[in-house]
Amino acid sequence: MIKRGKYTFSLISLGALLLETALFGLCLYQAVATHGSSGLEIGCMGLLAFLIGIIGFRMAWIDRELLGRLYRFPLVMMILQGLLMILLIAVYLLGAVG
Repeated sequence: MIKRGKYTFSLISLGALLLETALFGLCLYQAVATHGSSGLEIGCMGLLAFLIGIIGFRMAWIDRELLGRLYRFPLVMMILQGLLMILLIAVYLLGAVG
């Protein structure tokens, strides 16, 4: 096994979570500031945030596999990434309906 720092992939997942949250906040700000008239820009940012969430979830999954089941930080990152992706899907579906 290769010697490396502990939680390397989970820290990448944390960075992805922060970036994803910032993009989500930017989407909300853009939607409020333009009164809902910038649909393509918001959709592209939301799609990018969702793809970053999938990558972040996978990074935490890799760390969980490499470190074993005793470490909780990768599990917490997987749960947070999953919750934010569910939130993004819900907002997308509400926007598609409305």
